[in-house]
Amino acid sequence: MTVNSELTEQYLSEGEKLQQSGKFEEAIAQYQKILALEPEAAIARSKIAEVYYTQQKYVEAIASCYQTLRQQPNFAPAYKTLGNILQAQGKTDAAVRAYSKAIECDPNFVAAYVNLGSMCYKQGLLDEAITYYQKAIVMQPDLAAAYWNLGKVLEQQGRTNEGLIYQEKALNLEPQLAK
Repeated sequence: MTVNSELTEQYLSEGEKLQQSGKFEEAIAQYQKILALEPEAAIARSKIAEVYYTQQKYVEAIASCYQTLRQQPNFAPAYKTLGNILQAQGKTDAAVRAYSKAIECDPNFVAAYVNLGSMCYKQGLLDEAITYYQKAIVMQPDLAAAYWNLGKVLEQQGRTNEGLIYQEKALNLEPQLAK
């Protein structure tokens, strides 16, 4: 591992910790240190977009996503973040396209499947939502949110007992979902 890649990992790790603790400006500063070392580092720009999204600074978040995608057109996390932003803005069709593009770029991107399932659920496309949640569960069998959401969709379809089984599985994996 080179010195730059070790520093990049260090800055990325520190930035993620700061981001999770709500210290957004400090997190951005860590991600910008990565960009000073590696100006083409898509992960750093994508992380900055996530921070802006969390702060509901959608214009800045979208700009950061597009900057990331100009540098690395197939960077799935940037499409997922873009989808999240578009969803927050009520731009459902555009969000679906962004999540679909994330999956096209990375067919194993579990979070994009879950988000796409949620968009289908919101659109009343329950069978499609089930398909996306099931794919996510196959790829990541310990993902409580996918079980929980799948249970909700099944309940909506009138398959209450089946839905409850999935929700119980979700609660076994992540008890705080009941709150």
